[in-house]
Amino acid sequence: MFGAYFKGIAKQKLSANNSETYRQLLSTRLFLSVHKNEKSLFKKYFNKTLGYNLLAALVIVIVLLLIVQSGLKTYTRHGQSISVPDLRGKNFEEVKKLLSDNNLEWLVMDSVYDMSKPPMSIVDQNPKPRAHVKQGRTIYITLNATTAPSTEIPDLIGRSSLKYATMQLQSYGLNVGEPVYKPDPHLNAVIGMIVNGRNVTKKMKVPKGTVVTLVLGDGLGNSRVSVPYLLGLRYEEAEFKLKGYSLNVGAVIPDEGVTDTLGAIVYKQIPDYGGGRSIRVGEPIDLFVAKELPAGISIDPSLYDKMDSIPTP
Repeated sequence: MFGAYFKGIAKQKLSANNSETYRQLLSTRLFLSVHKNEKSLFKKYFNKTLGYNLLAALVIVIVLLLIVQSGLKTYTRHGQSISVPDLRGKNFEEVKKLLSDNNLEWLVMDSVYDMSKPPMSIVDQNPKPRAHVKQGRTIYITLNATTAPSTEIPDLIGRSSLKYATMQLQSYGLNVGEPVYKPDPHLNAVIGMIVNGRNVTKKMKVPKGTVVTLVLGDGLGNSRVSVPYLLGLRYEEAEFKLKGYSLNVGAVIPDEGVTDTLGAIVYKQIPDYGGGRSIRVGEPIDLFVAKELPAGISIDPSLYDKMDSIPTP
């Protein structure tokens, strides 16, 4: 009885094992069948003709890209540049031809007036000479005008020195000629201005570049003073006295051994004192000085404060 029971169990296990093996074989056949169908479909749709078409399309795309790149280079003139010629100082007509020959455009941006340069010549340019630009680039130029613009002469008479007046006139675009000196106690003071032989009036306008002649004081004037007595005075005392007479110290000639000019004694002067001598205001007197008063020279202190009469000129 037990034998039959165990046989039945073994038979059931064998049946179960066969069923599992069958299922595995069925799955394998199905996989191989699908794989075979896939290969068949690939061969059907991806044949040699399609491959040739894809290759031809790829070649066409590459050719189109090369054509586009070449067109862009031609349109933008890629890698091509021109060295800008130096136009400064050249005539305007010459410059127009030169730029045209170099495939460059031009545009006048401004004009100035410079007497030192020919009319209608190029004063400046942008871009600068020897800059590298593409063909067709516009070069901006500044021309020298044919006629000078007018400017007002600044009012400098009676209120300016030579240096200041020169700076002012030049800032107005005017040239300063050789000055003319006239008697006046104020040295290098502007006492008049002349243009083309005429005296300058207030708010007078002239072309830029006009030459203005300054009339300056000579620092002397027509006033005259007596020659003061300076002998026996120390140099610094003599200098102070000359200033009181509106006179100047001329040459200072020290004797041998003088190390302190300020403390040296005046023993000679030119022009000499006496005889009613007079000189114009602002003129110099030369002084000879020594460490001690040389022998044989007498001093008269009473003459220090004496004012001789001045002869009528």
